[in-house]
Amino acid sequence: MECEMCGKKVSKTTKIIIDGAVLNVCDDCAKFGTPVIEHNKFKPVEQPIKVQLPDKPQPKVVAAKKPARRVNEEDLDIVEDYAELVKNARERLAMSQADLAAKIFERKNVIASIERGELMPDLKIARKLEKILGITLVEKSS
Repeated sequence: MECEMCGKKVSKTTKIIIDGAVLNVCDDCAKFGTPVIEHNKFKPVEQPIKVQLPDKPQPKVVAAKKPARRVNEEDLDIVEDYAELVKNARERLAMSQADLAAKIFERKNVIASIERGELMPDLKIARKLEKILGITLVEKSS
């Protein structure tokens, strides 16, 4: 074997740590680092472990779902006073704009723009706001 620090040919090396690097070094160079203590984390298994599999896989019981009634997005509109509704509902729940934004996974400035009436929420955001705030923002267009 060869010392990884000085290059000397030796019969036995010692593992040490020097500045975070683990090196195999001779006894003379071992004083420059900290010895590495290796622990055997795994104990040998004395008896084999027997695993018993079920005879037949059990069929999964799946409940039949009713088909969801789809509403054409073109038939839906956002209510005219959406800005006031969102702001009043948020304040009623004692939430900050940042809290509301975090709950619907949007940025705070999006909520602020919606409340000022500068940004009309798309259907996805409107549905999230309806759910969190307990208000109705989406209506069928006439």
